[in-house]
Amino acid sequence: MRGAACLARCAGALAALLLGGCAVLAPAPPSAASYALADAQDSALGRRTAALAQANDDRSGLHILATGREALLARGALAERAERTLDLQYFSVAGDASTELLLARLMDAAERGVRVRVLLDDIEPTARTFAASAAAAHPGIEARLFNPFRSLATSSLSRLGEWVIDNKRLNVRMHNKAWIADNAMAVFGSRNLGDAYFDLDEAAGFTDLDLLVVGPAVREMSAAFDRYWNSTAAVPIAGVVGAPRAQERELTRQALRQRLAACADGVADTANAVCQRRGEGAWLDKLRSAEPPLRWARVHFTADPPLAEKTGIESGILHFYVANGANGALTQSELLIVSPYFVPDDDGVAHLAKMRERGVRVVVLTNSLASTDSVAAHAGYASRRLQLLRAGVELHEFRPQPGLRHNRSHRWGQASPASLHTKLVVQDRQRVVVGSANQDPRSRLHNTESWLIVDNRDLAEELALHVEEGTDLLHSFRAQRHVSDAGRESVNWVTMDDGQEVLFDSEPLTSVWRRVWRSLLAVLIPEHML
Repeated sequence: MRGAACLARCAGALAALLLGGCAVLAPAPPSAASYALADAQDSALGRRTAALAQANDDRSGLHILATGREALLARGALAERAERTLDLQYFSVAGDASTELLLARLMDAAERGVRVRVLLDDIEPTARTFAASAAAAHPGIEARLFNPFRSLATSSLSRLGEWVIDNKRLNVRMHNKAWIADNAMAVFGSRNLGDAYFDLDEAAGFTDLDLLVVGPAVREMSAAFDRYWNSTAAVPIAGVVGAPRAQERELTRQALRQRLAACADGVADTANAVCQRRGEGAWLDKLRSAEPPLRWARVHFTADPPLAEKTGIESGILHFYVANGANGALTQSELLIVSPYFVPDDDGVAHLAKMRERGVRVVVLTNSLASTDSVAAHAGYASRRLQLLRAGVELHEFRPQPGLRHNRSHRWGQASPASLHTKLVVQDRQRVVVGSANQDPRSRLHNTESWLIVDNRDLAEELALHVEEGTDLLHSFRAQRHVSDAGRESVNWVTMDDGQEVLFDSEPLTSVWRRVWRSLLAVLIPEHML
């Protein structure tokens, strides 16, 4: 305890030193409240989607956006289609070609009279840049940061210092993700904004999933957005970086207009690959007519309160508790889980073990050490891996492979040196859970999250095939328990190369240094922070 106290004092002193020369954000004045479009039928999109929902017994309609290209197209098309409002809520926003194009489309919408609200978490400095550019682009765009760092510096070192001093507050991050047009149609799922999420980064990227949603579920999303937007944690960007000056506004608008003009001209250089829409025109036409191919279902939407302290599982839907929460249903035969960060606690492992004892098949697809973008989270998973294998849980770990192409047309054919980012649960091929929540302590205890629970057999069957394709040995490593002649337990991995099964007895495609680093992080970082 003395060592820990000394370490804490030293860290605090270092943090104070790091922050000593930094400007600090003043307490934010109260922000003006605003709300979603009261009557969604005040727009053509709202009237059309309301008619479709009414014709389908007032259920919500859903369409899977499995590829990054389609997901980018859907967001841009909703920006073009909106007449009254656009509401965006995201954890992470990159500073690259796709986000610049999306921002240009937001400016274009604002110039048509659309009110645009942008709410971003302040975990990464690029969020401040995007929010400041959005506010500069047009007076009709308002941007706020959720739970911002008080230091105006954006270096990792200064932020680390503030994190040490103010960890309890800053550990609460808004992880929600939604793009809502006219309180009538939304893109909802686990994608953040950036080239890596839209299949545009050839060096690295994220395999991910969104749903296009219409109907009553969208109104619930808008109500949740309003709760976040009007909370005291949402600080106007002008209160963080100051109001944009006239010259800054003009330069921002010129740059965004140039981006739109380049796309309109069909420029095909690398920087404008984001503009290419080959093979997607027909789908865009359907979206413009508010008639994409939809599956209609009873949908339950839930979002964590923006400021409430989370105390356990009831604050978030996690795979091993899907039967225990509100609107839960007992899994009868199969539970399919896709989560980039899979760190069940003791109760979670026990719950899955009991499901296996009842004869339920439990399949998990998560990141391998080679593919993960969070070595610390993988350390938490690795510490539970043998327990899960003993219980009979099927574990598959995402395999990054440059240049891989499958003989069928599906999402996993986009394999690259990428990381899994999809958050998905399929229960008995009848029920689906999609949203922002990872299956880890951070989502369960610290982050704010939102998710949809969808009862639709066709949608569940399609997403079950999505999981099956991801767990194919072409795309993943199958982890399995090995017992030596001396009775020692270990894990080995099976995958497929050149039509042959290949066996690994250590973490595949990783260096000794990466494995040592994971072991070190397992000691340094408490599990509840993973």
